[in-house]
Amino acid sequence: MHIANQPQPTGGRRRVGCCWWRTAAGALAGLVAAASLAACSSTSSSSTAAPPSGTASQPLSLAAPAHVLTASHTGTNWGVGVRGAPACDPLGGQSCMLPFPNDYYTVPDPASASGRRVDFPTAAMPANTSGVHIDPATWNANDGFSPGSTIEVQVPNLDLSRTGIVNQYHVGGSLAADAPVVLLDATTGRRLAWWGEADARDPNPATRLLLIHPAADLPEGHRIVVALRNLYSTRGGLIAPTGAFADVVAGRPLAEPGGTAMSAHLHRVLTLLRSDAGLGTSGLYLAWDFTVISTASLTGPAVAMRNAAMAALGSTVPAFTVTKVTDLTASDPGGRTIARQISGTFDVPNFLNGPSGDKTDTLHLGARGQPTQIPGNVEHAAFSCLVPRSVDATPAAAGATVTAGRPVLYGKGLFSVATQMDIVGTRDTADKYRLVLCSTNALGLDGNDELTDAGLFADLSNFAVVPDHLLQAMIDDLYLGRLLASPRGFAANPAFEAPGPQHTPFIDTSEALTYYGNSEGSLIGGAATAISTEWRRAVLGVPSMNYSILLPRSVDFAPLYPFFDHSYPNEQTQQLILDLLQMLFDRGETDGYVEQLTTNPLPGTPAHQVLLQMAFGDHQVSNFTTEIEARTLGAVVHRPTIPAGLVSGHPFYGLASAPTTSHAAATLYVWEDPHTPPPPLTDIPPTSGIDPHDFIPRSLPAAQRQLVGFLTSGAVTDVCGTSACTTTATTDVHLADPTP
Repeated sequence: MHIANQPQPTGGRRRVGCCWWRTAAGALAGLVAAASLAACSSTSSSSTAAPPSGTASQPLSLAAPAHVLTASHTGTNWGVGVRGAPACDPLGGQSCMLPFPNDYYTVPDPASASGRRVDFPTAAMPANTSGVHIDPATWNANDGFSPGSTIEVQVPNLDLSRTGIVNQYHVGGSLAADAPVVLLDATTGRRLAWWGEADARDPNPATRLLLIHPAADLPEGHRIVVALRNLYSTRGGLIAPTGAFADVVAGRPLAEPGGTAMSAHLHRVLTLLRSDAGLGTSGLYLAWDFTVISTASLTGPAVAMRNAAMAALGSTVPAFTVTKVTDLTASDPGGRTIARQISGTFDVPNFLNGPSGDKTDTLHLGARGQPTQIPGNVEHAAFSCLVPRSVDATPAAAGATVTAGRPVLYGKGLFSVATQMDIVGTRDTADKYRLVLCSTNALGLDGNDELTDAGLFADLSNFAVVPDHLLQAMIDDLYLGRLLASPRGFAANPAFEAPGPQHTPFIDTSEALTYYGNSEGSLIGGAATAISTEWRRAVLGVPSMNYSILLPRSVDFAPLYPFFDHSYPNEQTQQLILDLLQMLFDRGETDGYVEQLTTNPLPGTPAHQVLLQMAFGDHQVSNFTTEIEARTLGAVVHRPTIPAGLVSGHPFYGLASAPTTSHAAATLYVWEDPHTPPPPLTDIPPTSGIDPHDFIPRSLPAAQRQLVGFLTSGAVTDVCGTSACTTTATTDVHLADPTP
């Protein structure tokens, strides 16, 4: 029985969550290859440390003690905007734009909150195999780099083990006095924690990039200094600085145009490192700095859209139309737990340049550079709601017993559509605990966007359409939340009422609206929650953020790499592109809002509370991004997190232990299945064992009970006791019921 109000994604074997590429790859191959060919037709060790203590209300900085800064360290006029400066940073050797991120590619801007503005020259941006450079115009509106930036640098033939580059499970060692990488927050004088790796996709040790990941997101608007020292080569011995940096350290003048300004700036960086981090030039391989985007620049578009949209709505509810009502029998797919599915559309101010449904439009920007609605431009957003049998087992029958359900806004997985509510565990939870779930499309990454998004790999100049549509989708979430929570919304419509004279509504609007999202629903859900005035609590299931780290580690992205390889075949270029894309992705996913998600809310926004439920060894969303998210939030975590001996080290370094009942602003529970081994420590996807993504923890009764208890009261109950949260579930769990 097909229950949908729009075409479903087509293709071969489909899995829900993030698994769209395994289905769509075959269907996309011809179209994407054709697009790519058209675009390219003109050319063919580690040390350990115990986790520090902390509280949820005051997130841990994961930083060493501060030092006093001097006035001379507060600013600089350096940037690629210096007349005559080369497009490629001389510090990067033969690789343009490296090291990255880098204030070489910013210029002073007193009007910006950070005091800087990104200034990428077109000639420096990556070019596809047709020689077309990515257009930097969208990037150059930012006043700094992503708070989730991966720090990329080329160090030929680096020996990571001998150098002491710590991995994800030994983050504490990154703050050691002799750590080979120093991340200095020049705004506060604190050293920041990190973990590092070499790009596993590049087989050549001479060109392979060193990737440094901050252990928590970098503070917005701050200036960060990076120093690399005492690096050892696979060929033996310390690696000496080369090129422009060697000249600066030796006091030699730089021959490049703008070399005097560059040399003066780098000497200020070295002075800062010497006075505030105690680093001399002995053993120093490279040092540079960059500015993190400000909160105003990063979140301003979403807040402006939110404010305008909610002001237009006032105390009313959006206009909506029910287009399809399907009552399920117990033998229908999903009918064992769901009695009725209701689908339709609702009206939302459209902040994009084109009409509703146009997949290639970007945001319409007003005179001040913020998104504005073209008068009369309205999006007819799709919605779909599930009424479980526990609310009304026979919704079409008059006189049936109705027990109204709690309103829950549900966030769908990557490239799903609103009408697909096909994860068995989610439906079971809805029925067991009387949750009325309503969902809308995550524009930009929904099931109607696959071909559009895949085609972007031919030329990534137009990538802004994805985060711009995600921003619109966040406003859609707010409007759908109002419809779900208000007694004048869905609850007053006959499709959401029992027949008969009582007109008993299926939704109990006296219960507070909450949010529950999985996979992509957690990536956009954290962002939507951060700007939400409609709900205060959110459960982020199999949570993640930061696509630049996530994508290479996801089995869902692996089938797309051939298309990426076709247009941008160099491994260094691909890593740089992922970092560049994150600067835009931030506006449509949790990475851009995590610092304001809970106790440090955005202007005009209430504080929020979140529960993170993670599946250890997840093949589709990286556990390591979840750990960064949790650290940035200052989350408390249930301990023991995973069974003893499963990994060596402290994978959840920096997180305080959760009490038996947690009322923290952010709480993390890690769920582990013995059929799933730990994920690889390199930037490749996990493929061994069972992928827990679609059924752990959402199909587990204990996790369901914890989830609903939190949505109801804000209290996270310990359902695992003195043991790790471990299940003996098998893959049969998420195949027990056919999907719609």
